[in-house]
Amino acid sequence: MKNFFDWNSVEEEIVKPGIKRKIVTGKNIMLVLYEIEPGHGISEHNHPHEQMGWVLEGEMEFQIGEEKTVLKPGGVFYVPPNVPHGGKAIGDKNVLELDVFYPIREDFLKK
Repeated sequence: MKNFFDWNSVEEEIVKPGIKRKIVTGKNIMLVLYEIEPGHGISEHNHPHEQMGWVLEGEMEFQIGEEKTVLKPGGVFYVPPNVPHGGKAIGDKNVLELDVFYPIREDFLKK
């Protein structure tokens, strides 16, 4: 298992049009770096993993359960396991967002 990573060397994948991500994992935790174009986003969904995210660039409209807000650079969110959530990039700049998942999202790993 690797101990050090360089985001510039991590393979980028297209999740769907307007959304790209890079993934690094440890034994039990996962970091996912998303780049989301304005107007694009992730529809409401849920999963058994804990998730935290940090908006590094751009603005993101985000909903967790019944709560909705706009996150700007420096904004952080927490999604408890199995709670519906989703969001989309707003404004005219791409969103750069770093998410942490525990445990690892096996469904994100290449088979």
